[in-house]
Amino acid sequence: MELKKALQIPVKDTDNLIRFFIGGLLNILPIVNFISTGYGFLMMRHQILEEPVEDLPEWNNWGTLFKYGLLTFLASLGYAIIPLIMIGLGTAALYPHVGILSFFGVTLIVVGVIFVFAVIFLYPMGLILFAIEDEFSVVFSFFRIIDLIFKHLWSYLKVFIIIFIMGIILGFLSYIPLVGWILGVFIGFYLLLETALLMGDVGREIAGTETVPAQPATSEPAPATENEPTEAAKPEASTGETDPAGEKKD
Repeated sequence: MELKKALQIPVKDTDNLIRFFIGGLLNILPIVNFISTGYGFLMMRHQILEEPVEDLPEWNNWGTLFKYGLLTFLASLGYAIIPLIMIGLGTAALYPHVGILSFFGVTLIVVGVIFVFAVIFLYPMGLILFAIEDEFSVVFSFFRIIDLIFKHLWSYLKVFIIIFIMGIILGFLSYIPLVGWILGVFIGFYLLLETALLMGDVGREIAGTETVPAQPATSEPAPATENEPTEAAKPEASTGETDPAGEKKD
């Protein structure tokens, strides 16, 4: 997907703006924002496994959106826990101690910060793998994740850098007096959508070149209607709008 097209999708017309506005509002409230996070994740999965997203999906199947939002939150927590513990212990060792204990604290902090950057880089690929296989445990398959990153390094690195730069540029808007915090909420959701679209392209490339295990028959499918195929990995042509999990709208 072209970057220009991806940037325009959330705001290209009234329908998309309304859906974007709903997601921004949901993003304000803790716990409730799992719904908007799940929306982004399932849109990425649709981008990977089915036809490219042309419009923001309808807000349907809220329970499933919440479920996948919660799972992505738990994944991020799992990634963050070790570096945060290291930084916390290192900080505690600094004061009021001196000497060898202080040196140990500084070392822990430095290693913890390195781990932070590492997990930030690995985490999106973990979600891509989760989206392809619909198996939560693969989020922590670090050897597979690293292998996929090296196999698709240029595509992944390019998208990662684009999102990083977008985050810096749009982040400045959140410092505008009075309205900055409100803008920050919608900026966060916008970045989520752009990450879903662009990382979805990377996942689409991976799904087309890698052999991944078939989804187990007992795995809960993404939001769907009774007329939708249950195999998420089967692309199907469509000219209509879709929900985040790939539901066709007549």
